[in-house]
Amino acid sequence: MANKTFFILSLFYFLFFTLIGDYVIFMPKFFKQIGFDAKEIGIIFSMLPIARFVTPFIYLKKPLTRLDYILALIISTLSSFLLLSHNFYLILIAFFLIGVSFSIVFPYIEAIAIEQLKEKYGKTRVYGSIGFMLFGIVFSYINGDLVWLFIILMILTNITALYFLEDKTITKSSASINLAKEWKFWLAVVFLQISFGGFYNFFTIYNLNHGIPKEYIGWLWAIGVIAEIFIFIFQHRFISRFKPVFLLKISILLTAIRWFMLYLFPGNLIMVAFSQLIHAFSFAIFHTSALLYISKHYANKTLAQQFYAGIAYGMAAFLGSLLSGILYGENLFLYESLFAFLGFLIML
Repeated sequence: MANKTFFILSLFYFLFFTLIGDYVIFMPKFFKQIGFDAKEIGIIFSMLPIARFVTPFIYLKKPLTRLDYILALIISTLSSFLLLSHNFYLILIAFFLIGVSFSIVFPYIEAIAIEQLKEKYGKTRVYGSIGFMLFGIVFSYINGDLVWLFIILMILTNITALYFLEDKTITKSSASINLAKEWKFWLAVVFLQISFGGFYNFFTIYNLNHGIPKEYIGWLWAIGVIAEIFIFIFQHRFISRFKPVFLLKISILLTAIRWFMLYLFPGNLIMVAFSQLIHAFSFAIFHTSALLYISKHYANKTLAQQFYAGIAYGMAAFLGSLLSGILYGENLFLYESLFAFLGFLIML
């Protein structure tokens, strides 16, 4: 792979996930500061997963065109400026449009990265994890309005994405895709991502309620990201030795064990920290293996990547978030472990 393309891919991932860091870490605080209540904030944050799930269906009957790609970059850039309005409905529209745009651009670039890099995909994707982690660290020391940073990051990310406009790696296939053909894979993805709902929404609260000091919570999150970064860097050394489907099964099973550990050992700092190390498999190995699996089984790689993002991080993430709120309590991570284990059984 050309060094220039590798550099641009790495830069794109770094900027994109720094942007996501701004969205995940800063935006809730910003929305609260401008007067939105918890219900309104929840509705705004539901826009991205809904958009990610809906968008792929547009391309079941039409191919992704150069114009679609350009419009997606323009729309997400312009939509980011709507955050300055402080108007609930305009911000709601902004994040839905940003979600649609992300659902067009990001899967396309993911398809290019996995097609060109194969098992070495993690060596460029790791810069996304670094960007997200660095934002989390730097955010702690920044006092001020980070909305303009979000807008600037959006502009820089989209400028970087323009580099891939004429990429010839991915054949512009207009073929539809048959999700039912690989139903075990898609259903396992759904159950795995549903199981993450309790982790993303309640990991901090769950540990605080079980006596883990607040100053350790940030480090527990960091352990997961560091494990993810480490495996992204070195996974190319062993991932090619195994079939993607085998790695998917192992990753899902280890995730079930990870949640079960949180259920069995609440408040045990060492066991919670150890469970965070499994994030290397729960996310990094699973994600790379899923991309390799999709690339192998579907001719229309971009559309397949769109459905993966839409199903995993759209529909399943939405359901996981909803169910975690309903199931929250002492047995939350027992339920999450069962969801993940169901995903493992389906893959057998």
